[in-house]
Amino acid sequence: MSNLSDQLRGDLDQLRADGLYRALRNIASAQGPRIVIEGREFLNFSSNDYLGLANDLILKQAAAAAIEKYGVGAGASRLVCGNLEPYAILEERLAWFKQREAAVVFGSGYAANVGTITALVGEGDVVILDKLDHASIIDGARQSGATIRVYPHKNLKKLEDILKQVVGAPTHKSGRPARSPRILIVTETVFSMDGDLAPLAEIVALKERYGAWLMIDEAHATGLYAKNRRGIAEAAGVEDKIDITLGTLSKALGCAGGFVVGSQTLIDYLRNRARSLIYSTALPPAVVAAAAAAVDFVVGDEGQHRRDQLWRNVSDLKNGLSALGIQNESRTPIIPIIVGEENAAVEFSRKLFERGIFVPAIRFPTVPKGKARLRVTVTAAHTEDEIHEFLTILECVGATFLSRRPHSAGLRRGRVSIPEQCYFVTTCTKGRRPIFQSHEAASMAVGALRWLRDQGRVRLLGFVIMPDHLHVAFALRTQSRQECRSHTKSAESSSCGRDIPVATLAKMMKLLKGYTSHEIKKRFNIADSIWQNGYHDHLLRDRRDFESRLAYMHDNPVRKGLVKSAEEYPFSTAHPDYQNEIDRAWLEGIEESRDRNVAPTETA
Repeated sequence: MSNLSDQLRGDLDQLRADGLYRALRNIASAQGPRIVIEGREFLNFSSNDYLGLANDLILKQAAAAAIEKYGVGAGASRLVCGNLEPYAILEERLAWFKQREAAVVFGSGYAANVGTITALVGEGDVVILDKLDHASIIDGARQSGATIRVYPHKNLKKLEDILKQVVGAPTHKSGRPARSPRILIVTETVFSMDGDLAPLAEIVALKERYGAWLMIDEAHATGLYAKNRRGIAEAAGVEDKIDITLGTLSKALGCAGGFVVGSQTLIDYLRNRARSLIYSTALPPAVVAAAAAAVDFVVGDEGQHRRDQLWRNVSDLKNGLSALGIQNESRTPIIPIIVGEENAAVEFSRKLFERGIFVPAIRFPTVPKGKARLRVTVTAAHTEDEIHEFLTILECVGATFLSRRPHSAGLRRGRVSIPEQCYFVTTCTKGRRPIFQSHEAASMAVGALRWLRDQGRVRLLGFVIMPDHLHVAFALRTQSRQECRSHTKSAESSSCGRDIPVATLAKMMKLLKGYTSHEIKKRFNIADSIWQNGYHDHLLRDRRDFESRLAYMHDNPVRKGLVKSAEEYPFSTAHPDYQNEIDRAWLEGIEESRDRNVAPTETA
C-alpha cells in the first residue's frame, strides 16, 4: 500500500486533469471592487459584499472600539466564558431587524445550517431539500441521520408528491397526525450559484397544508429585498409563517458569522442542542460589534441608499451583458455566465485574470458537472466606469468561450437572423487618451468609417465615437460563390459557405485604425500610433442581439454623463445627423439592389 502523500498526489493529479483543482490566492488589500493580488490591482466581480460594507469606516470604528474594550479573542465557547457583551447586543438587534422573538449567532453560516438541522431532526424524521440547496444545508441533512428527499429545483409538484408520500395525507386544522415523523423542508430563498429566487409563498402553502416545518436560508437576501430589507420572506409577505429563518453576517452585512431567528423556544432549543454552537469558540468581539453596526446601517436611510445603488448597478450590468448576447433571468446581484465544460471555465477565468478581472470559475461539486460557470456578482461599491471596463474586457475575452457556441433554432425563431460576418467592435486609444474630445478628430474617425463603407468593404450598422474609444457595428461585405474566382465548380458543392467575405475582420480593423491614425497623427502632430493594440469583437447572432447591443452602445454617452439623451451626442448614429448611416434595410432582409447581401428571415 502506497503512503499517504502518494495516494493524495494521485487524487490531486486527477483533479487537475478534470479541471477541478483549486488553489488559494492571497489578497493583499481590503475587500472591495478593486483588490490587489501578487502586487497587481484587479477588478473584483466575485464578492458577496453586496452593500460594500466589508471595508466601511463605520464597521471598522465599531470593531476597533470593541478590541479596545474586549480584546481580540473570545477565549472560549459561548456556553463557557466566550459570550461577551457584544453578542447580546447583536442578537437583540437581529431579532428586532427580522421582527422575531429571538436570535442566536453562530460562527459561520455553514455552522448555523449544520447545527440547526442536526438539532431539529434525526433518525426517523424526514428532511426535504431543493436540488440546488447550498452544501451546508446538504451536509446538515446528511449528518442529522434523517431520511433525505430531494425535489428538482423549484418543482412544486414534486415537492407536493414527496409531502404526500411522507405524510400520507394533508393534515386538518387539528394539526399533524399523531406519531408522525418531523418533516423539515429547507430551501434557500436566493440560490447562491444561479441567482434565482425560491417560490416561497407556494412552498409556505404546501408546508402548512401538509403540516411540515419550513426552514429558509436568507444568506443572499438579508439586507437587499423588501421595504425593510429583511429579505424574500418579507417581500413575499410570509414572514409570520416561517418556522426557522437563517441568515449570514458575511454577505450584505460585510462581516462574518451566521444567525438563526425565530421563536424564543426555538432559540433556547438551539442553544442547548446545536453542536456547532456549543463546541465552537465564540466569534471575536470585534466581528460581533461590527455586525451590530452593520445591522444599524442597513435599516437606516444610508442602508436604503446603498441598497438602491446596488440595484442600479445590477441593472447596468445585466443590460450590458444582454447587449453582449449573454441572457440571464437573475433577479439578484448574482449573475452566472454558464460555460459548460470545467476546463473551459477555468481557461475563461484565467484569460480574464490576465486582463485584470478577478472572477474565479465555479465547478463541480459546487455546481453539476457540465455546468461550470463564472459566477459574476456586482456590489453597491462598483462604479459605472468599473462595470463598463468589466463588460469591455468580457466582450473581448468571452468571444472565444461564448459567442461561437452553437445556438438552438428556437433561440432565433421568428427573428431576422444576421449573417456570420456581422460584428460589434470596440477599440481604445493608446493609454486611453481622450483624442476624440476634439470634434475634428472625431470627424476624421467618422470619415474613416464612411471610407470603408464607400470602398464596398463593410455595411455600416452603427457607431459611437467616445473621447477615448470607438464602438462600431458593421457587416463584412460578401460576394456570392459564383462570383468568387478562387472557387472552382467542385468547390461550389463543398461546405465553403453561401457567401465569401470580401475581407476579414482583422484586415478591416487594420485598415480602419491605420487610416485614422495616419490622418490624426498628421493633423495633430502626434508621433506614435493613436490606438492601443488589439480590439474587442463580438459576433452578432440575430436582429435582437443587434438591437440590444446598438441601444447599449448609443446609451454609453448618457451613462458617462456626457449628455442627457443619446440623441444629443454629436458623434453617434443615435444623433439625427448620422441616423441614416445605419443600413436598416439590409437588417430587415429587404433586397434593394442586385449586389446587396440579404439577411434571411426565419419563420416560426
